[in-house]
Amino acid sequence: MAALPKPSSWIAPPSLIQVLKRPQQLEFSGVFRGHELTRKDWRLSSGIAPLDALIDGGIPRGRISEITGRAGSGKTSIAASFASFATRRGEVAAWLDASGSFDPESMAAAGVELRRMLWASMRSGSKNLCSPLQKGEGLGARSIVKAAELVLEAGGFGLVVVDFGEAVRALTYASSLRIARAAERSGAAVIAIAPWRMCGTFAALSITASRAETSFSRLAPGSPVMFDGLAVDAMVARNKMGGTGRHVRVRALVDPISVPNPIDSHPQDLISASS
Repeated sequence: MAALPKPSSWIAPPSLIQVLKRPQQLEFSGVFRGHELTRKDWRLSSGIAPLDALIDGGIPRGRISEITGRAGSGKTSIAASFASFATRRGEVAAWLDASGSFDPESMAAAGVELRRMLWASMRSGSKNLCSPLQKGEGLGARSIVKAAELVLEAGGFGLVVVDFGEAVRALTYASSLRIARAAERSGAAVIAIAPWRMCGTFAALSITASRAETSFSRLAPGSPVMFDGLAVDAMVARNKMGGTGRHVRVRALVDPISVPNPIDSHPQDLISASS
Protein backbone atom coordinates (compact mmCIF):
# COMPACT_ATOMS: atom_id res chain seq x y z
CA MET A 1 0.00 0.00 0.00
CA ALA A 2 1.43 3.39 -0.95
CA ALA A 3 1.59 6.05 1.71
CA LEU A 4 0.08 9.43 1.03
CA PRO A 5 2.54 12.29 1.66
CA LYS A 6 2.46 13.72 5.15
CA PRO A 7 0.93 17.21 5.05
CA SER A 8 3.26 20.09 5.88
CA SER A 9 0.62 21.87 7.92
CA TRP A 10 -2.61 20.96 9.60
CA ILE A 11 -5.87 22.81 9.28
CA ALA A 12 -7.60 23.95 12.41
CA PRO A 13 -9.20 20.92 14.11
CA PRO A 14 -12.98 20.85 14.31
CA SER A 15 -14.61 21.73 17.58
CA LEU A 16 -15.07 18.91 20.04
CA ILE A 17 -18.36 17.12 19.89
CA GLN A 18 -20.58 18.11 22.77
CA VAL A 19 -21.93 15.27 24.87
CA LEU A 20 -25.70 15.01 24.88
CA LYS A 21 -26.77 14.84 28.52
CA ARG A 22 -29.96 12.83 28.12
CA PRO A 23 -29.49 10.41 25.18
CA GLN A 24 -32.46 8.33 26.33
CA GLN A 25 -34.78 11.03 24.97
CA LEU A 26 -33.32 10.95 21.44
CA GLU A 27 -35.29 9.51 18.55
CA PHE A 28 -32.76 8.31 16.01
CA SER A 29 -35.30 7.24 13.42
CA GLY A 30 -35.78 10.94 12.70
CA VAL A 31 -32.24 11.13 11.31
CA PHE A 32 -33.26 9.09 8.31
CA ARG A 33 -36.29 11.31 7.64
CA GLY A 34 -34.09 14.36 7.19
CA HIS A 35 -33.73 15.60 10.78
CA GLU A 36 -30.03 15.85 11.55
CA LEU A 37 -28.55 15.27 14.99
CA THR A 38 -24.97 15.66 13.71
CA ARG A 39 -24.03 19.19 12.70
CA LYS A 40 -22.60 19.66 9.22
CA ASP A 41 -19.51 21.44 10.55
CA TRP A 42 -18.45 18.39 12.58
CA ARG A 43 -15.97 16.92 10.14
CA LEU A 44 -12.75 14.94 10.19
CA SER A 45 -10.04 16.25 7.90
CA SER A 46 -7.63 14.16 5.83
CA GLY A 47 -4.91 16.78 6.33
CA ILE A 48 -4.57 17.02 2.53
CA ALA A 49 -5.87 20.38 1.33
CA PRO A 50 -7.12 19.43 -2.18
CA LEU A 51 -8.93 16.36 -0.87
CA ASP A 52 -10.50 18.29 1.99
CA ALA A 53 -11.62 21.03 -0.39
CA LEU A 54 -13.33 18.38 -2.51
CA ILE A 55 -15.49 17.24 0.41
CA ASP A 56 -16.09 20.57 2.14
CA GLY A 57 -13.44 20.21 4.83
CA GLY A 58 -13.51 16.48 5.53
CA ILE A 59 -15.78 13.50 6.11
CA PRO A 60 -18.82 14.05 8.36
CA ARG A 61 -18.68 12.78 11.92
CA GLY A 62 -21.55 10.63 13.09
CA ARG A 63 -22.12 9.44 9.54
CA ILE A 64 -20.93 6.73 7.16
CA SER A 65 -18.57 7.70 4.34
CA GLU A 66 -17.59 5.21 1.64
CA ILE A 67 -14.36 4.97 -0.34
CA THR A 68 -14.74 2.55 -3.22
CA GLY A 69 -12.46 1.28 -5.95
CA ARG A 70 -10.75 -1.76 -7.37
CA ALA A 71 -7.67 -3.32 -5.81
CA GLY A 72 -4.72 -0.96 -6.20
CA SER A 73 -6.93 2.08 -6.76
CA GLY A 74 -5.59 3.94 -3.72
CA LYS A 75 -8.72 3.74 -1.58
CA THR A 76 -6.83 2.35 1.42
CA SER A 77 -4.24 5.13 1.14
CA ILE A 78 -7.00 7.74 1.18
CA ALA A 79 -8.54 6.14 4.27
CA ALA A 80 -5.09 6.09 5.89
CA SER A 81 -4.79 9.85 5.46
CA PHE A 82 -7.89 10.34 7.64
CA ALA A 83 -6.51 7.89 10.21
CA SER A 84 -3.21 9.80 10.20
CA PHE A 85 -4.90 13.13 10.86
CA ALA A 86 -7.15 11.72 13.59
CA THR A 87 -4.41 9.92 15.52
CA ARG A 88 -1.90 12.75 15.22
CA ARG A 89 -4.33 15.19 16.78
CA GLY A 90 -4.80 12.87 19.75
CA GLU A 91 -7.90 10.91 18.73
CA VAL A 92 -8.22 7.13 18.80
CA ALA A 93 -9.08 5.26 15.61
CA ALA A 94 -10.16 1.70 14.87
CA TRP A 95 -9.46 -0.31 11.71
CA LEU A 96 -11.62 -3.40 11.18
CA ASP A 97 -9.95 -5.52 8.51
CA ALA A 98 -11.83 -8.20 6.59
CA SER A 99 -9.36 -8.26 3.70
CA GLY A 100 -6.19 -9.08 5.63
CA SER A 101 -4.43 -6.18 3.88
CA PHE A 102 -3.73 -4.01 6.93
CA ASP A 103 0.01 -3.30 7.00
CA PRO A 104 1.27 -1.53 10.16
CA GLU A 105 4.50 -0.39 8.47
CA SER A 106 2.63 1.25 5.60
CA MET A 107 0.24 2.87 8.05
CA ALA A 108 3.15 4.27 10.07
CA ALA A 109 4.73 5.56 6.84
CA ALA A 110 1.44 7.32 6.07
CA GLY A 111 1.71 9.13 9.41
CA VAL A 112 -0.65 7.01 11.52
CA GLU A 113 0.15 6.90 15.25
CA LEU A 114 -0.15 3.15 15.76
CA ARG A 115 -0.38 3.44 19.54
CA ARG A 116 -3.70 5.21 18.96
CA MET A 117 -4.99 2.63 16.49
CA LEU A 118 -7.12 -0.41 17.34
CA TRP A 119 -6.68 -3.06 14.64
CA ALA A 120 -9.04 -6.03 14.49
CA SER A 121 -8.79 -8.69 11.79
CA MET A 122 -11.91 -10.53 10.66
CA ARG A 123 -9.94 -13.25 8.93
CA SER A 124 -10.07 -16.85 10.15
CA GLY A 125 -6.82 -18.61 9.33
CA SER A 126 -6.15 -18.24 5.61
CA LYS A 127 -9.80 -17.86 4.68
CA ASN A 128 -11.26 -14.41 4.18
CA LEU A 129 -14.60 -14.20 5.95
CA CYS A 130 -15.86 -11.87 3.23
CA SER A 131 -14.67 -14.06 0.36
CA PRO A 132 -16.78 -14.67 -2.76
CA LEU A 133 -17.50 -18.15 -1.43
CA GLN A 134 -20.09 -16.61 0.85
CA LYS A 135 -23.59 -16.19 -0.52
CA GLY A 136 -25.65 -13.12 0.23
CA GLU A 137 -24.40 -11.03 3.11
CA GLY A 138 -22.85 -14.13 4.67
CA LEU A 139 -21.10 -14.83 7.94
CA GLY A 140 -18.21 -12.49 7.17
CA ALA A 141 -20.37 -9.44 6.57
CA ARG A 142 -22.42 -10.14 9.70
CA SER A 143 -19.21 -10.49 11.72
CA ILE A 144 -17.70 -7.22 10.60
CA VAL A 145 -21.01 -5.37 11.00
CA LYS A 146 -21.27 -6.70 14.55
CA ALA A 147 -17.66 -5.71 15.23
CA ALA A 148 -18.35 -2.19 13.96
CA GLU A 149 -21.40 -1.92 16.21
CA LEU A 150 -19.43 -3.06 19.28
CA VAL A 151 -16.60 -0.61 18.62
CA LEU A 152 -18.97 2.30 18.04
CA GLU A 153 -21.05 1.44 21.11
CA ALA A 154 -17.87 1.32 23.22
CA GLY A 155 -17.31 4.99 22.42
CA GLY A 156 -14.12 7.03 22.54
CA PHE A 157 -13.23 6.58 18.86
CA GLY A 158 -12.92 9.55 16.54
CA LEU A 159 -12.70 7.35 13.44
CA VAL A 160 -13.75 3.78 12.63
CA VAL A 161 -12.58 2.31 9.31
CA VAL A 162 -14.36 -0.83 8.10
CA ASP A 163 -12.47 -2.59 5.30
CA PHE A 164 -14.92 -5.05 3.75
CA GLY A 165 -12.30 -6.54 1.43
CA GLU A 166 -13.67 -8.10 -1.73
CA ALA A 167 -17.22 -8.30 -0.39
CA VAL A 168 -19.61 -10.05 -2.75
CA ARG A 169 -22.42 -7.54 -2.51
CA ALA A 170 -23.72 -4.57 -0.59
CA LEU A 171 -24.94 -4.83 2.99
CA THR A 172 -28.59 -5.46 3.68
CA TYR A 173 -30.84 -2.56 4.62
CA ALA A 174 -30.91 -3.70 8.25
CA SER A 175 -27.11 -3.97 8.56
CA SER A 176 -26.53 -0.55 6.98
CA LEU A 177 -29.13 0.97 9.27
CA ARG A 178 -27.49 -0.53 12.38
CA ILE A 179 -24.08 0.91 11.50
CA ALA A 180 -25.60 4.29 10.61
CA ARG A 181 -27.44 4.50 13.93
CA ALA A 182 -24.37 3.41 15.89
CA ALA A 183 -22.29 6.06 14.10
CA GLU A 184 -24.89 8.72 14.91
CA ARG A 185 -24.99 7.77 18.58
CA SER A 186 -21.20 7.71 18.97
CA GLY A 187 -20.40 10.79 16.89
CA ALA A 188 -17.48 8.94 15.24
CA ALA A 189 -16.65 9.29 11.58
CA VAL A 190 -17.09 5.91 9.86
CA ILE A 191 -15.33 4.96 6.62
CA ALA A 192 -16.40 1.87 4.66
CA ILE A 193 -13.82 0.55 2.16
CA ALA A 194 -14.97 -1.82 -0.57
CA PRO A 195 -14.83 -2.33 -4.35
CA TRP A 196 -18.30 -0.83 -4.61
CA ARG A 197 -20.83 0.98 -2.46
CA MET A 198 -21.89 -1.04 0.57
CA CYS A 199 -24.32 1.07 2.61
CA GLY A 200 -26.71 2.47 0.02
CA THR A 201 -28.63 5.57 1.05
CA PHE A 202 -27.26 5.35 4.59
CA ALA A 203 -23.88 6.67 3.38
CA ALA A 204 -23.69 10.46 3.59
CA LEU A 205 -20.65 10.55 1.31
CA SER A 206 -19.22 8.18 -1.30
CA ILE A 207 -15.81 8.71 -2.90
CA THR A 208 -14.69 6.62 -5.87
CA ALA A 209 -10.93 6.11 -6.14
CA SER A 210 -9.14 5.07 -9.32
CA ARG A 211 -5.48 4.78 -10.22
CA ALA A 212 -4.53 7.44 -12.75
CA GLU A 213 -0.85 6.66 -13.28
CA THR A 214 2.22 5.13 -11.66
CA SER A 215 5.68 6.67 -11.38
CA PHE A 216 9.14 5.13 -11.34
CA SER A 217 12.65 6.54 -10.91
CA ARG A 218 16.32 5.63 -10.62
CA LEU A 219 18.52 6.70 -7.70
CA ALA A 220 21.50 6.95 -10.05
CA PRO A 221 22.26 6.27 -13.74
CA GLY A 222 22.33 2.54 -14.32
CA SER A 223 20.69 1.69 -10.99
CA PRO A 224 17.52 -0.44 -10.85
CA VAL A 225 14.21 1.24 -11.59
CA MET A 226 12.21 1.74 -8.39
CA PHE A 227 8.51 2.30 -7.85
CA ASP A 228 7.84 5.81 -6.48
CA GLY A 229 4.09 5.79 -6.07
CA LEU A 230 0.91 6.45 -7.94
CA ALA A 231 -1.50 9.22 -8.77
CA VAL A 232 -5.03 8.65 -7.47
CA ASP A 233 -8.18 10.24 -8.88
CA ALA A 234 -10.86 10.74 -6.23
CA MET A 235 -14.38 11.57 -7.39
CA VAL A 236 -17.43 12.36 -5.27
CA ALA A 237 -19.98 9.77 -6.38
CA ARG A 238 -22.54 10.74 -3.73
CA ASN A 239 -22.77 13.60 -1.29
CA LYS A 240 -25.96 14.35 0.63
CA MET A 241 -24.61 17.84 1.27
CA GLY A 242 -23.87 18.66 -2.40
CA GLY A 243 -20.89 18.55 -4.74
CA THR A 244 -21.49 15.24 -6.51
CA GLY A 245 -19.30 14.73 -9.58
CA ARG A 246 -16.34 16.83 -8.47
CA HIS A 247 -12.92 15.19 -8.54
CA VAL A 248 -9.33 15.75 -7.51
CA ARG A 249 -5.99 14.05 -8.11
CA VAL A 250 -3.57 13.31 -5.30
CA ARG A 251 -0.24 11.52 -5.31
CA ALA A 252 0.34 8.52 -3.09
CA LEU A 253 4.06 8.00 -2.49
CA VAL A 254 6.02 5.08 -1.17
CA ASP A 255 8.14 5.54 1.94
CA PRO A 256 10.34 8.60 1.30
CA ILE A 257 14.14 8.29 1.27
CA SER A 258 16.72 11.00 1.95
CA VAL A 259 18.33 11.40 -1.46
CA PRO A 260 18.37 14.32 -3.88
CA ASN A 261 15.29 14.11 -6.02
CA PRO A 262 13.69 16.58 -8.42
CA ILE A 263 10.43 16.24 -6.56
CA ASP A 264 12.11 17.56 -3.39
CA SER A 265 12.66 20.95 -5.02
CA HIS A 266 9.01 21.22 -5.99
CA PRO A 267 6.96 20.21 -2.95
CA GLN A 268 3.83 21.58 -4.54
CA ASP A 269 4.01 18.70 -7.03
CA LEU A 270 3.42 16.18 -4.25
CA ILE A 271 -0.27 17.00 -4.33
CA SER A 272 -1.99 18.32 -7.44
CA ALA A 273 -5.65 19.07 -7.84
CA SER A 274 -8.01 19.46 -10.75
CA SER A 275 -11.70 20.14 -10.84
